[in-house]
Amino acid sequence: MSALQGRTAVVTGASRGIGRAIVRRLAAEGVRMVAVARSRDALEELARELPGTVIPAAADIRDPAAVDGVRDLALDRLGHVDILVNNAGVGHFGLIEELTPEQWDEMFDVNLKGAYLMCRAFVPHMKERRSGHIINIASVAGLVTFPRGAGYCASKWGVIALTETLIQELKPYELKVSAICPGSVQTHFGGTPPRDYSLRPEDVAEMVAVVASQPRGVILNQIVMRPLVPAALQGGQA
Repeated sequence: MSALQGRTAVVTGASRGIGRAIVRRLAAEGVRMVAVARSRDALEELARELPGTVIPAAADIRDPAAVDGVRDLALDRLGHVDILVNNAGVGHFGLIEELTPEQWDEMFDVNLKGAYLMCRAFVPHMKERRSGHIINIASVAGLVTFPRGAGYCASKWGVIALTETLIQELKPYELKVSAICPGSVQTHFGGTPPRDYSLRPEDVAEMVAVVASQPRGVILNQIVMRPLVPAALQGGQA
C-alpha cells in the first residue's frame, strides 16, 4: 500500500502544467484533494478525469477571502488537510527597465503572497492537529539569479525565505515544510517554448510524491532538480 493512501491535500495552480501533473500523481497514490486554480472549466475537467478524488475550487489565491473559502471547502469536504502544495506561479522575463510594475506585482502576488496566504489559512489547522506537510514549489531561480529574471528570481527567493522561516516556526509542532526547486520544465511558462531536454512536469510531480511519502521522522527540506543537459549543449543556461 502507498504511504500516501488515504491522505488529503490541497494543490494550487492545479489546472495545468506542473500542478495538473501533481494532482494526477497524488491521485495515483490514493490521495483525495482540493485542486485550486482560477479556471473552473479546467478544474472540472480534471475532476471528471479523476472522479471521487479531486474537488475543484476555482479561486484567486491573491485574494485573502478566496483563500479562506478554499480552506473552508477543504475542511468541510476532506475533514482535515495533511498536505498543502503551493505550486501556483507566474513569470515575466525582461530587463529591469522592461518589466512593468503590473508584471512585477503579479509575480509577487501569485508566487509569494499566494503561498503566504495559503500557509496563513492552513497552518492553524495543522498546528492544532500537530500534523501536516507544506510543500512549496520554488525554483532554481530562488537560489541563483540570471539576466532578465530580476522579478521572477526575487519572488522565488522570497518563497525560499518563507519556507526556511516556516521550518523554524513550525518545528515545535512537528510539522514538515519543504521546498522543491526545479530548473527548466517542459511547459510554456513565461511564454517561452520548452527545451527538449528540460524536466517534465511529471518529474516534479514525482518528487512531490517522494517528499510527501517520507516516514514521519524524516524531513526533506530542500530538493534541487536540474535537467541533464546534453553534452553538445552544455555551457548554456539550464
